[in-house]
Amino acid sequence: MCSSFNFPRPTTTADDLENLHEFHGVNRSVVLDLARTGETPETVREGYYGAYLSFFHSCGLIFPIPEPILEILAELGLSLSQLLPNFLRHLVAFLVRAREEGLAFGLSEFRQFVLVKQNNQTPGTFLVSPRPGRHIIEYIYYRDEKCREQFFVFRMDRASMGDFDFSWLSWRWAENIVHAGSSAMSDEICGMMRILRRGQSNWFIFDQTRIRTVFALPVGTGKASLITKSEDETGHSWDLAGASSSQDQSLDRLNRQLVRRSKLPGLRRGVELQGSPL
Repeated sequence: MCSSFNFPRPTTTADDLENLHEFHGVNRSVVLDLARTGETPETVREGYYGAYLSFFHSCGLIFPIPEPILEILAELGLSLSQLLPNFLRHLVAFLVRAREEGLAFGLSEFRQFVLVKQNNQTPGTFLVSPRPGRHIIEYIYYRDEKCREQFFVFRMDRASMGDFDFSWLSWRWAENIVHAGSSAMSDEICGMMRILRRGQSNWFIFDQTRIRTVFALPVGTGKASLITKSEDETGHSWDLAGASSSQDQSLDRLNRQLVRRSKLPGLRRGVELQGSPL
């Protein structure tokens, strides 16, 4: 299979992969390998998936890859190797903060806080930027294209992806993804924004220990509290009101899961997703 995009020659070595085991906590049960001749992030061999060293060095990615990350990739129709570090850092940070607060957080919430953009300087890759007035995570660099030279592959199995059905993931790089839809600020998103801004949200405090600990917690099922008039730090008139009942929270979470699952099989059938930006 020929690549649709141009890729630099991988510079990853066997020592680099050994360092992932030795210094970045990758379990020996995860099978890592160097790219074969002619193998690219778009044309990975069957049964394997592509990634970059920087995802583990500086983006907080862990094995097994947390299911919420894989779900969002499947819904977007993107391969993991299409993400630039800027994208992955935002995604990891938002998922960690949401789980710390016990909040349900998926693609629809993520896209309320960031704009997903095609990177014109490196075709086929995607990055994100905070939506105006909805900045949550500080000190995340915008671009880092050099990561593509640090390409490697890993076997898709329980050790690397847990119980996630990886047949839902896109096997080929997408050129576009579906439009984000409405970005209107709902009461729930206002409440979530205020909750996520509590405490420090500096990327440099999202270390591996914190990330591993948080992803070991149960999935958040809560809804952000509704908002009534008051003054918050953004200058808008909002204030926290009462949270929904536990029954409403459970139904809401169930509905979210059903909607996500209903979308995923379409990716397996090769439905073409179009639209940008994103």
